[in-house]
Amino acid sequence: MRLLGTVAGSEPFNQDHASEIKTVDAPTYLEQFVEPTIADFEKYPYSRRHAFLACVVAFHTLDYLFPKEAVRRNGRKEFRKESDEFAIVDRVAHAFKHVESGTHKDQHNLPLSVKHVYSHPPARLGVLQCGASRLGDPTGKVALWGEENSDLLPVLKEAGEFLRRKARA
Repeated sequence: MRLLGTVAGSEPFNQDHASEIKTVDAPTYLEQFVEPTIADFEKYPYSRRHAFLACVVAFHTLDYLFPKEAVRRNGRKEFRKESDEFAIVDRVAHAFKHVESGTHKDQHNLPLSVKHVYSHPPARLGVLQCGASRLGDPTGKVALWGEENSDLLPVLKEAGEFLRRKARA
């Protein structure tokens, strides 16, 4: 038995069992990473951290759909044109990674600064914030400043459905 490495709290990796390791494909990635990360965000719909992480994980489904870089670049452009929700997820993921992203030259990839991804905490005792919470809002949200239909939880859910359809195609 040859050990290739260990991770804290896990069994050592045994090379003899390497044939049991399966390549992660797009449907598996969606099931094991994207869906649970969106579900985590759903538990905390006003958490910028959960929103950013869900966008990054969802965006990277492209890596599993298009393993080759050149094809992935074209797929990204096409997906942004096909799905407004995917375009928002792309913009948020890249704003999170690079602080600012996008360009005025592409209507499907408009500029976005990480500081324009904001949280509205719910209007509930213990989490209500004057000036940020909206009266009557029991859940709160994360949205893009000044953009209509940019509540990231429904955007991510729809982008996830779009990606599932693409993974099945």
